[in-house]
Amino acid sequence: MNRSARLVHWLIYAALFAGGCASDNSETGREMYPSAQVNRPPKQAVEDIRRIVEAPPLSLAVTDVHDGTLVTGYQPFRGELHIVRYWEERTRYRITVTPDWNDPAGKSHIQVFDETDQRAEERQKWYPSPELHRPRRAAAVLKDILAQLPQR
Repeated sequence: MNRSARLVHWLIYAALFAGGCASDNSETGREMYPSAQVNRPPKQAVEDIRRIVEAPPLSLAVTDVHDGTLVTGYQPFRGELHIVRYWEERTRYRITVTPDWNDPAGKSHIQVFDETDQRAEERQKWYPSPELHRPRRAAAVLKDILAQLPQR
């Protein structure tokens, strides 16, 4: 193989490697953790949110509820393209409900945090990926919660 062919070979390889493993951080400029205020006491909001999250369309299990924080089960997603295939991702949500500072008995603040794991293929185990932020997924969950939350 002559020198110019080798150079072209390495340039193609470098372009494939650099482009194939790039992480989509286009969401980092937006609000990382979506939130909203609701007109209901915190304890009632936690009960309502749990009911909404476990019912369709979300249909996510609630694995833990403690002091105003709900942790959901995982939701599967197609992940990022790495070299030749899309990795698998799964995201769970930590939903926190805190009392409003000015009206703690009547209003609450809801915030949704996303936690994503990934793996290359089905036969591998899941690995936590704290560098992957998926605020659009969290915003969609919050939107579903707010759409189904009974108005007062």
